[in-house]
Amino acid sequence: MTYRLIVVTAENETLRALPAALGDTVSVQIFDSANDALWEMRANPPDAVVADVDLPGMSGLELAEIIPNFEIQTNVLLYSTDINESARKQAEALGVYQFLHGPGAADHLHAAIQSALHAAREAAATAAATAAATAAVAQPEPEPEPVPEVKPRRVGVRTVSAAPPGARASSPVANETKTERHDFTPSRVVLPSAREREQAATPPSPSAPAHPQRGGLASRTKAAVERRPEPKPEPKSMPDVPGRRNSGTMIVTAENINAVRKIMSQIAQELGAQSVMLTDRAGMVLVDVGTAHNLPMMIVLPLLSTSFSTAGEVARQLHEEDALTVYIHDGLNYDLYCFDVVQRFLLVLVFNKKVASSKIGAVWVNAKRAIRELRDNLSDA
Repeated sequence: MTYRLIVVTAENETLRALPAALGDTVSVQIFDSANDALWEMRANPPDAVVADVDLPGMSGLELAEIIPNFEIQTNVLLYSTDINESARKQAEALGVYQFLHGPGAADHLHAAIQSALHAAREAAATAAATAAATAAVAQPEPEPEPVPEVKPRRVGVRTVSAAPPGARASSPVANETKTERHDFTPSRVVLPSAREREQAATPPSPSAPAHPQRGGLASRTKAAVERRPEPKPEPKSMPDVPGRRNSGTMIVTAENINAVRKIMSQIAQELGAQSVMLTDRAGMVLVDVGTAHNLPMMIVLPLLSTSFSTAGEVARQLHEEDALTVYIHDGLNYDLYCFDVVQRFLLVLVFNKKVASSKIGAVWVNAKRAIRELRDNLSDA
């Protein structure tokens, strides 16, 4: 049985020597950056990941935070030669399998890796067995129907004499049938008389009593009209208040557009994005920074909004108001990221690979920060 291990380190010789130290039972891949390792993990999740805490661009702690958000099932171990209690507490909060730090970290590294690899395989086997048992209970096999016993039939010949004349008429069965048979008679229908129809069609005179005799057609018609409920007045529409939510929605106004544009410009500069757009749920651009005139965004954005409408319904059914949904397009010429903002807006980032390539880890960290700031500026005053 061969395990898969991903090692993320820049210059740590102890971590780079793991392929030779672990032997043939563990297949080891080494990456110099957390971003490259994250792309490989999304395509082929490993059994365990060992990452140096101090990494260029994105630290090991940030990598440990991102991995669960991409639904990557693996055990994460963080390694540092320095004693760092603050980082250890952060790692425990993120659910890291084990945090090794200090001068003696190298002595416990091999045992911790073997434990993480075995635990990952056992968890996968338990999950598979549970899923199989659940499927078996949900769809029980139908019991085979019992085959009826077929008894051998006796075959014989019997001579039957003709019935004498008049025997059928005197048969008790025939007499009984004839006695019990009745002719079909339709139900009796009583129609109103001509006088009753004339009284119903003629409006009552002023001298007529206020309450006619009960049971007539005119009285029943009048009673039905009197029992008809009065129409309820329509509620008055409330005027829109600039800068505040109306009917449970957030809007971009002249009061908050400058703050929104500043947040989007900052994330564009930090990540090197060609264009950053904030759209509504229908894909209509509300605020944009940069340019994407060479791309068919008028067609792409409505397509993204259609896919995110389903994701929003899933979040509502799970009562996850703060859920974060992301769409990633990794192309040859362009990278596109689309984030859901409080289930009301879409934050779209476009990268031209000829100018600047995107880093999934940096995009994730900075986009989450920008979404928090956008939510604060778009919320009620």
